[in-house]
Amino acid sequence: MTKDVRKEQLVLLKFEQKLAALAAFVAAGSSTAAAAADKINGEATLKAYQDIREALVHLADVTTQAHAAIQSNASDAGVRILEAVGGGAPKDPPSEVVRLLLGIG
Repeated sequence: MTKDVRKEQLVLLKFEQKLAALAAFVAAGSSTAAAAADKINGEATLKAYQDIREALVHLADVTTQAHAAIQSNASDAGVRILEAVGGGAPKDPPSEVVRLLLGIG
């Protein structure tokens, strides 16, 4: 079971890195979205951009919950979790990282 928990943690951490990169890419595109809104259907463009931001935030929240669930299940089973930086969990919760990258709260 120890290997399985550690594998899950590693996969989740790798996914989290990709999620942060995607959030940074979306944030970098905010000026492009604003410029496009001036040229084409502004309301639809801004709505689409907002929907993407909300989806990323929701995905980050679920990722944060997944870390908590893995750690809880490992603790309940008496399994030792990764002892890497942050104990196998991210230094900062994914939900906070994504919100920061997107300039939300």
